[in-house]
Amino acid sequence: MKNKVTLLIAALAFFGVGCASTLTIGPDANKASYLGASADTKGASVTLPLVKGEVKTTGTTTSTTKKKK
Repeated sequence: MKNKVTLLIAALAFFGVGCASTLTIGPDANKASYLGASADTKGASVTLPLVKGEVKTTGTTTSTTKKKK
């Protein structure tokens, strides 16, 4: 039960903030390394030969509008 609650909170936080993803295919994907994986609070990245995928969180912005008189 505790795992389900933790997973639900993590999913709501992740989808509530939003995310942006990129996928690179070809020789440009392996400029830094051929194999790798990382994850932290800012996103996740996986690198395989000729493929690199990244998911990053996006910040939220607020805007204010002036009322017309």
